[in-house]
Amino acid sequence: VEITIFFYIAGMILELPVLQQYLYERAAKELKINNTSNTTICSPNDLNSTGQRYREKASQYILAYNLALQLPAVLTACLLGTWSDKNGRKPLMLIVAFGAIVDASVALFTVYTDGPLYPLIIGGGINGVMGFYPTMVLALLAYIADTTPPERRAIKLAVLEALAFLSGTLGHFSSGIYIHHLGYKATFWGILSLHLINFIYLLFFLPESMPKQRIEQSGKCLTLEQVKSVYMVYLKKRDGRWILCVLSLLSVFFLFAQYIVTTLGVLYGKRYPLCWSAELVGYFLGTLLCVKAFGAVLGIWLGSLMKLTNYTAAQIGTLFLIAGLTMIGFSQTTFLMFMSCVANLFSGVPQPCIRAQMSQMVGKEEQGALFAILASLESLTNFTSQLIFNPLYAWSIANVAWKYAAGIPFFVNAGIAVIPFILLGYVYLVI
Repeated sequence: VEITIFFYIAGMILELPVLQQYLYERAAKELKINNTSNTTICSPNDLNSTGQRYREKASQYILAYNLALQLPAVLTACLLGTWSDKNGRKPLMLIVAFGAIVDASVALFTVYTDGPLYPLIIGGGINGVMGFYPTMVLALLAYIADTTPPERRAIKLAVLEALAFLSGTLGHFSSGIYIHHLGYKATFWGILSLHLINFIYLLFFLPESMPKQRIEQSGKCLTLEQVKSVYMVYLKKRDGRWILCVLSLLSVFFLFAQYIVTTLGVLYGKRYPLCWSAELVGYFLGTLLCVKAFGAVLGIWLGSLMKLTNYTAAQIGTLFLIAGLTMIGFSQTTFLMFMSCVANLFSGVPQPCIRAQMSQMVGKEEQGALFAILASLESLTNFTSQLIFNPLYAWSIANVAWKYAAGIPFFVNAGIAVIPFILLGYVYLVI
């Protein structure tokens, strides 16, 4: 399953920034801006500049694409997650992989024809309806839960998270280089190839994680029983049911803090005084993911050596998350931005710890439903983050007369992360 997470995440992470850069160029072309280099769009008075106008137009395109991609995935993840509890994890992964192939193919067609952008929205919608990233994540997490004993689940999930970070690192590092040296056509061919390799591996080589006797070949995707099994994860009487609810809420807080960097990373890096190129934005995001990947595995391994509980390890990781977000918000130089990656070293620890703890609290037949909920929350949080923090970022730089005004969304998320730090300590004390 590690091969699947590597190829799927690499293709997805490579596609999203490349697609953003393509939409930026298309927006500039529509506004008849001939030069989109940093010398044209980056200045101290950037707010009323040409760069601000074309970024606003590009943001509209990106928002429309993300809306079509992520909102359907919220519902799909819930339904197909519970469906996988009876029909297996492998068919679910194949559905998602096929959706990614369709999306990449439509993007490649749009780049080749230089035609209208609405096919991109349609391709994103098809990918979303077929599950997109949240559904693939829930299938992978459920696969791990099926095949790993509870005491080793946290470290296994950390390895999975690290592989996702590492493949994302390669995607971010290479995106700017591919665009600059190969152009969009060759880059999208590469993205499509990654998804095709993943689909072939899933179809012919990955074994099913569930025993045959547990798989019911009903062929049904939407039933009342499956819908009921989603909310019964929280309504079913069990010891520590309230802890399950609290941990789900904490997962949302951590996701907000995680997505703020990817949501605003490009805008924050390209704005004065950083004025980064596409390559440098990719280097920063890639470095951040690489450091978090290493830190997630190292942190949980050290925690197991020191006999730390999942709650304590998550608390320590939260402190690093708060420090990293705060440092990004105050960074005015490239050096400080890259140093913030070090401050984020163990910020990837809380999420696998929380997932492992929740997985131990539900039965084997509920793993798919649980991870379906978590995946849906992840997709919804990602989209909500863009709706909240993109406008907050624009408002901050327009209305706040402060040297660090652009960092306000990062400071807000650092403050939000204090809540799970406190709640984790409370839960640990009362159990």
